[in-house]
Amino acid sequence: MKMSSKARYGLYVAVGLAKRYATSEVVPVCTLAQCTGVTEKYLEQILALMKKQNVVVAVRGANGGYKLTNPPENTTVGSVLRAVEDNLEIVDCLHKNCSNKCKCVSHNLWAKLYDNINSYLDTISLKQLAEDNV
Repeated sequence: MKMSSKARYGLYVAVGLAKRYATSEVVPVCTLAQCTGVTEKYLEQILALMKKQNVVVAVRGANGGYKLTNPPENTTVGSVLRAVEDNLEIVDCLHKNCSNKCKCVSHNLWAKLYDNINSYLDTISLKQLAEDNV
């Protein structure tokens, strides 16, 4: 499985917000863009996806920006990645009608690997990642 740049930057932003969560700081997009090296426009697209899935909340106004919806210890890496990625599957045929499913000797392997990866990602909190405690 290869993570897209959208997934990587979404996770970078989430960890950045996790590090600021205790101060209740609302972080402007321009600050997040500087920290990640991503354009504000691209970051806004990523943050919109995260907002839609309730990972972050947007605060409007002169002192506006973004912050995590929930505490970092209650927000998992898996939830962040699923918020920004359409599909975390390692092969295309897992949840689609696959014409080779009956004959495919590796389908169960990919399905179990996918489940294990997602289960693992759901055990890692943003707090752990922010503290480099993974």
